[in-house]
Amino acid sequence: MSFEPAQWTGYDDQYKNSMKQLTAIRMVWYENKLFFYLLTALLLIGFLPFFLLDKVSFLIWLKQWHHPLVDCMAPYWTWLGDGIMYIALLWMMALWRVSCRKLLIMGGGFVFMSIVVQLLKRVFYTHMLRPIALLPGDKALHLVDRVPLSKELSFPSGHSATIFLLVAVIQLLAENKNKMYSVLLLGLALTVAYSRIYLCQHFYIDVYVGAWIGTIAAVLVYIAVMQVNGPKWLDRSIYGWLCTHGKGIKK
Repeated sequence: MSFEPAQWTGYDDQYKNSMKQLTAIRMVWYENKLFFYLLTALLLIGFLPFFLLDKVSFLIWLKQWHHPLVDCMAPYWTWLGDGIMYIALLWMMALWRVSCRKLLIMGGGFVFMSIVVQLLKRVFYTHMLRPIALLPGDKALHLVDRVPLSKELSFPSGHSATIFLLVAVIQLLAENKNKMYSVLLLGLALTVAYSRIYLCQHFYIDVYVGAWIGTIAAVLVYIAVMQVNGPKWLDRSIYGWLCTHGKGIKK
C-alpha cells in the first residue's frame, strides 16, 4: 500500500502531537512528584475497602468514631468543597490580578469537573441513593444536629471532586513547590472529603470517585491551557487587560 506525502505529513503531525502531550504529562509529574506520588498512593490504598465490605457496612463501620468537636466543625469545614466557595475563590483570584491563563485553568477545570459530575449524578446514576435512604432501620448511627440530609443523587460526591480539583490546581499553579505545602493540601482535601461521610451525606465510593474526577480534571485542563501560545492578554490579569483595552478604545 502506498501513501501520499500529505498522508505521511498527517501521521507525522499526529506523532508529534502525541509526543508533545506525553512530554507535558511527564513535566507535570516531575515538577509535582511528591504531591502525585502521595495522591497516587492514597488512591491506590483507598481502593482496598471495596474488597472488604459493601458500601453500607463500611459506612456503618466508619461512623463508629465521632467527637463533639468534629460535630461542630464538620458542617462548616465541608463547605470548603462547595461549588459556591470555589466560584468565590475564583472571583478573589481575579481581583488579586491573577493572570487570565491561571483563571482559565481554575475556571475551566471547574466547568469540566462539574459537567462530568452532573452527568454521572443526573443521567447515568440517578438511581444511586444517599446513605440516609439505604441505612438499615435498626442501626442507630450518630448524626450531626441541624444538618439536612439528602436522599438522592449520591454518586459521585461533588464536594469531594471540587476540593480535590482545588488542591490539585493550587499545587500545579504554585511557583514554590514546597513539600510541606503538598502534604497540607492533601490533608485538606482528605478531611473535607471525609466530612461528607461523617455528615452521612455520601458513601465512601462517592467520595473516592469524586476525588479521581477532580484530580484528573485539574491535570487535563492545566496541560491543555499551558500549551496554548495564545494572545498576550492570556498572561495578563483581567485588570491589566481591561486597562490596555480601554486605552486602545480611547485612542
